[in-house]
Amino acid sequence: MTSIISGFLKGIKSIGQETVEKTVEHTGKIASGIITGQELIGNLKPMSNEQQTKAQQEEVKKQQEVEKIKQEYMGQPARNVEQEIEKVRDEKDRKEEEEERFLKNLERQRENERIERLQMQVEVPGNAKREAGKRQFAPGKKKKQAPDPASMSATNEMTGGKID
Repeated sequence: MTSIISGFLKGIKSIGQETVEKTVEHTGKIASGIITGQELIGNLKPMSNEQQTKAQQEEVKKQQEVEKIKQEYMGQPARNVEQEIEKVRDEKDRKEEEEERFLKNLERQRENERIERLQMQVEVPGNAKREAGKRQFAPGKKKKQAPDPASMSATNEMTGGKID
């Protein structure tokens, strides 16, 4: 049993040593890959007096532009969003009411037309077949039927009744 425990402890010790060695190796690789500030910037020269004044002037111009824009924005009258929303709602309600009135009026007209059609049907008295027959023929003179040529004599009827 003691040999198992001692073997276990030796194994843990060897694992720890390997881990430390690998960590040191990787840390060295990471450190060699780090770029220093000097390498990044290179030969940084201090600004001359002219460059400093020019940079300050540009900064002052930027601040003046920002202030100008702020003043222009603040100079505008504030929008009353609630009032604008209320106007939109009122307009929408007004349109809905107009549409509702239009639909009611259209419905009332259709109902009146339906009632009028029913009244016209009731007012027409008499036989429906007879009324339909009257409408079938156009009013005016009726045509006389021509006599059958076989039943007519060869004298008077063929000439139209005129004797020369």
